[in-house]
Amino acid sequence: MKLLVLVPFVLPIVAGNQEIAPTLTFEDAVVLVGKNSPAAPPVLSDIGGLRSRLPNVRVETTGNTSRTLDFFSEGPFEVRYASSVLAFDFPLWDGGAANAHIASVEAKLRRMAQRDRIDDARFAQLLDAFSALYLAQKESEVIGALSELLSAEESRSARLLAAGEMTNLAATERSEIALAFRSRLLEIQARRIDAAARLRLLTGAEAEPQLVLDLSQPVPAMMTSENATDDSVRAATVALETSRARLREVTMFSGFRATISGFGGFGGASSRFRDISSQGSFGVYGLRLNLSYPLLRGGGGIAVVEARADVAQSVAIRDAAVEAARLRAAEYRLREETSRRRIALLQQSIEVAKQREESLQRLVSAGIRSESDLAQARGERVRRQADLLAAQIERWKAARLLARMTTAESQSQP
Repeated sequence: MKLLVLVPFVLPIVAGNQEIAPTLTFEDAVVLVGKNSPAAPPVLSDIGGLRSRLPNVRVETTGNTSRTLDFFSEGPFEVRYASSVLAFDFPLWDGGAANAHIASVEAKLRRMAQRDRIDDARFAQLLDAFSALYLAQKESEVIGALSELLSAEESRSARLLAAGEMTNLAATERSEIALAFRSRLLEIQARRIDAAARLRLLTGAEAEPQLVLDLSQPVPAMMTSENATDDSVRAATVALETSRARLREVTMFSGFRATISGFGGFGGASSRFRDISSQGSFGVYGLRLNLSYPLLRGGGGIAVVEARADVAQSVAIRDAAVEAARLRAAEYRLREETSRRRIALLQQSIEVAKQREESLQRLVSAGIRSESDLAQARGERVRRQADLLAAQIERWKAARLLARMTTAESQSQP
């Protein structure tokens, strides 16, 4: 009885939402999710070209005060001085270590700036919510129309039962069938509310949109195991490039290096010895050329071994990520092929259900079979149509996920 009371309130609300709700395609949903996603951090342009040509410049300030007692003199010697200099270091030759490190940082920042604002996890959430809401909306239309028809038949059965033109058993069968479809409609509405809430959180929509989806032409699935990629593969690739750049940097730092250093500035000092005091200012400058070549690496060899171990570990992680992506792509391909075969079988099943419904329609008109049998046949045909729609959506989802993993360039596309 509770279901019978709730249905008259649920159906008008749903119908009202469908009238005022705006339409939304999956591509538009992807754009909305991208706008709601956090933006990529800003990246400085030409950071490598700027920092590789300019020296390291620093400001140094020193000060000192001392009091020296000389045993061979009659009094102490006091000195106070302070100086400020501008110093610089410019690498003449480092084997390309600095450039390798800068190139690694540039590559990482460039990937962060060019990355898709929708990662794989968020894309999968959007795909599930969109497909679930689309299926619920379509099922609401089909089941709702049949439920209204069965409700009208139930009302007519009540009048025929009161007039004595229908048995109590036949009227009860019609009521049970109508109640079953009302119950199923409420379950569909519950799934619809849940899917709409998830989609609104992802897209930022204020109300439940009316979804538009073309299932006749699914996304082309052209996938090979060599170009399967995802967020894990890209992150592992960036980590591998970073570790390789670190290895080059450590290796080159342990080789021949040439650095020129210089400084220039001014200072002031004062001194006192016995009764003699003096003070004044002075200039400070200097230039040094440093040429170094390590004969024995010592502790530096540990850094090289550690960097090589990091590269080996990064290679293993990258290979594992590629293998996982390949297996996941194979799973999507299998799901797409299985859904295609299931669609063909369900289409044949629907044709058989339609033939049975037409046959029962003729038998009911001839008075051989009851209208309850016809209602059950209609319900079976509608159930198979809903299963066909679910299979088509499953195929579309698999094809979408498969197309996303085709190439890295596809990540910037919906």
